[in-house]
Amino acid sequence: MVDVINKRAIDFKKNRAKDGAAIKPWELHPKQIASRLKKPNKIAVPYAFYEAGFLFITWYTPWNECAEFAEMYNAEMEKRGIPPVMWIASIERCRQAICMPIVCFDSTKEEDFEKVQDLNRVTTEYALKKGWFNYRPDPYIHAPLTYSQAGMYWKYLRMIKKMFDPAGIMHPGRLALP
Repeated sequence: MVDVINKRAIDFKKNRAKDGAAIKPWELHPKQIASRLKKPNKIAVPYAFYEAGFLFITWYTPWNECAEFAEMYNAEMEKRGIPPVMWIASIERCRQAICMPIVCFDSTKEEDFEKVQDLNRVTTEYALKKGWFNYRPDPYIHAPLTYSQAGMYWKYLRMIKKMFDPAGIMHPGRLALP
């Protein structure tokens, strides 16, 4: 089956793609290959023992820019020794994309938290310059960087939150709101 898929990919790249040179094979990180060779219970259980942290960071991008997003984000994860894992789905009839890097780190190590925060800061700065939007901005990195560029949005978001939740009991801290 792999040979059939590879032949179709080569045919598409040579004969039908607008820019065949832009089509690159996806190379799995060694940790991804190793995890696929284990039974699922032997993958998930060790993460629970070692208090691993999982962070699913969801970004909206135009569909035609999701490959650029994935390349940028994967490169930044690899710089920090984080296995590059990405989930992408099309929405709005392939006009938009949901791009979700899945960051796995050891929550018992402070240096891993620092790597994740640095990853978030660098990628958020890049993403905002491109006009990409974070779905659920965390209150430490995404929200301050996003809202600093969208003052009027931030103002109305706070007003609506106060109108619907004057006591501040619904989702405290979410979207960097009290």
